[in-house]
Amino acid sequence: MADTILTGDITVRYLDDNRCKFFRWTGAATGTRTMNEFYSATATLLDETATGDDATAFTAETPVEYTVGLIDANDADPWYVQYELMQHITGGALRTAGWTRTEGSATGIVVVSVTSNTIVAADVGFDITYATDNDSGTLLEVIEQGATDYLVIRPDSSAAANSFDNSPTSGGTLTCNGNTATLAAASTTGEQIWANIYNVLPVDADTHAYVYQGTVSDATRARVADINVAGQDWWPEGAFDRLVYIRDYKTASSPIIDDGYMTVFARKGNTLYDSFEFQASNTSGGRNPIPLKPSADANHTTGYKSITTTAVGTDDFTVGNEILGGTSGARGILTQIDGADPTYTFHYYLIGDPQTDFQTAAETITDVDATGSATKDGNPPANQGPALAAWFTSGVAPTVTHAATTFDIDDDGTAEGWGYTIDCNANPLTEVYEWTQHVTRNGETGTTHTDGIEGEQYVGPTVYLEWSGTVTGTMTEGNDVTQANTLATGIIVSKDESLKQMLLRDTRGTFNTSDIVTDNDASGTVTPNTAATAFNAYTDAPLGRLAGGRWFGARGGLLADWLSADENNFQLIDSQGNTRTRPIAITLSISNLRGTAITDATADYAVMHRLTGSGGAIDKTEYSSTGGTALAATTQVVDTAISSDTPGKTTGAVLNIRDASDDYQHYRIRFSSWATSTFTLASFNLVAGATAGTDTTTIVYATGGFNAALQRGDLVWNTTRTAYAYVKTVDSDTQVTLDREIASQTTGDAIDFNVMPIDDDTLDDVYVSLIDEYPTAATANASIVYGSPIFYRVKVSNTRHTTKIKRFVTDDTTAGTDRNVRTIRNTDTIHT
Repeated sequence: MADTILTGDITVRYLDDNRCKFFRWTGAATGTRTMNEFYSATATLLDETATGDDATAFTAETPVEYTVGLIDANDADPWYVQYELMQHITGGALRTAGWTRTEGSATGIVVVSVTSNTIVAADVGFDITYATDNDSGTLLEVIEQGATDYLVIRPDSSAAANSFDNSPTSGGTLTCNGNTATLAAASTTGEQIWANIYNVLPVDADTHAYVYQGTVSDATRARVADINVAGQDWWPEGAFDRLVYIRDYKTASSPIIDDGYMTVFARKGNTLYDSFEFQASNTSGGRNPIPLKPSADANHTTGYKSITTTAVGTDDFTVGNEILGGTSGARGILTQIDGADPTYTFHYYLIGDPQTDFQTAAETITDVDATGSATKDGNPPANQGPALAAWFTSGVAPTVTHAATTFDIDDDGTAEGWGYTIDCNANPLTEVYEWTQHVTRNGETGTTHTDGIEGEQYVGPTVYLEWSGTVTGTMTEGNDVTQANTLATGIIVSKDESLKQMLLRDTRGTFNTSDIVTDNDASGTVTPNTAATAFNAYTDAPLGRLAGGRWFGARGGLLADWLSADENNFQLIDSQGNTRTRPIAITLSISNLRGTAITDATADYAVMHRLTGSGGAIDKTEYSSTGGTALAATTQVVDTAISSDTPGKTTGAVLNIRDASDDYQHYRIRFSSWATSTFTLASFNLVAGATAGTDTTTIVYATGGFNAALQRGDLVWNTTRTAYAYVKTVDSDTQVTLDREIASQTTGDAIDFNVMPIDDDTLDDVYVSLIDEYPTAATANASIVYGSPIFYRVKVSNTRHTTKIKRFVTDDTTAGTDRNVRTIRNTDTIHT
């Protein structure tokens, strides 16, 4: 016997019908009904003469919270509602009663995991047996999960013989309606709760909200999927109102999954994202409002894939419209259209769930929002935009590394603590931003840049801990932690035992400054007695926002290898929560230069030196050495802190030394960096000495490394001959030519580059060139931190090239803006 309710959307089968007593969805595949409709229609059905002897199915605790199962006193068998049916219900929560099986007293419902399964949905309602142990019951539902399926069974009785869990607990055969399955494990039993989630703010029609459930640090964390279709959920784009079960039916006693926590994400390409975490009621599930607010993103407009057409039927395609693959079913939003009829290249990002890309073979492409129709060629979709390395200015995509680091971003002399580093790889921040959104979009399952979890569910740090004591034992980045008493939990993003600070992500509960925090994997402990601060993640842009061309980093995120043009286009927040910016940076440059390769001896020589004042002399007493620097040393220490407006702090520049004990003999030495009062010279050592081919004006080093380590003008120090020269040209990776002879220089000589050529035992003058190079391009640049007005003199000369120029000399100044001096190239017709 069976009935239908709600115009056939739901079929009801009774206990007298082979002990079925369940509800099953038989309506349209995309149809829905509200929980109240389901409850009301069932109550009406059971309020009839023919069903008067059937047990009550539901109770309603509130208009949005219901219970199904054993409702009437002394009823022995609970009503069952199929999981697949619950995917069609909206508008309320549901919990079960009486599904838990207790041998000898409660028949309940059991779930059996199986492999090699041929039992299908058409077998539901038939007897199912496990002959190995004489178990028998009625099949209520088949949940297809791939290699392992799950069969929901109503045992024939509460007797132990019908528990589907006795020896052997795996390997035996279950039979139903002539089909079979192999038992994978003993049965499970327990109650179920479906929590209702729904949007309370408008969601764009093309935006698909998706849900993650389970503890992040455990393998149970997963994206909520259709009960019978792995890899996709069961609701459409746009507004959503659905029920999600919160008890794990696959595990004994059906425990609550992650204490009822779920995170709902809305991360469509080319939008500002949003996400919201909530905790469903562990008793009723509840009706849970989800306030997602995704919106258009003017800074993220590039698609990450493209396809090309070979023929156009109707030429009506528009950027912003949806395109559909006639064979593949792929759906994408057009971001750019190149070419002309009949050969268009469509750039797009994917939408839908699951996100299916266009096929390799030809197929019809239509514009869903217009009348466009075209034929795709036989090539696979190509990577574009932030998915393609060649799209980036440097040809290399950015990267993100999650680990504690320190860096003095504001040049105040104190390095701040940071939780992760975004390496721009010399790309503009506009490109970096699009890339960070790309690697955290819906559909991004990569974990390389998002601390080991799928990019589509990465949120970022949300708790900062600081302590005054020490860490006991080992606490490791990536491990999960729990605090005593509060039971607050999280995952370590970064841990700096020197600065005594830690960032946590995916946190639960509230941390305090009095209870011990334990690494659950390594057993190390620490008490965050200085600070335990919760803060909000950037839900719209997990790694950092872009507004008005300016980057606003999420807390704990350090930028590295940014372009000099972006020096003052970002604002960061260190791990401790302090806002940090770069000091005002400006670029001084000399243009219209003859710049060639380091192998060419005919480039200009361009210098820019600081003056003592407007129209004054070059400031050659900017610093004084401290004395005592040894011959061939690789550092030079000066008597005062190096000024913040000195170029080359991390990229290097040129140091000038005047030897006070030798009539102020001048030496030019390139350095690689500076900090506080120390210049680190750009030294390079011939480990085993010069090799065959070396003579008085040529140095050969068979090991190589000159191309990467040397530049024209670098100082050469021959320890064997106690003599110096400068590099005239870098002829190859293994050979350089000098600008002068070093008498008797030969194979085997000990030679260093860019080291101290004197025993600095006096207080010599030291000054830094703003620019000092033989350029390899048409412009020479220096990026400096601006502190006060700078007066400087530019000199450009070239008597090496066939076309010689008269030395160009001019003064200029800056009061905090970029400045360029264009070289006037007057040919010297007199020079011979």
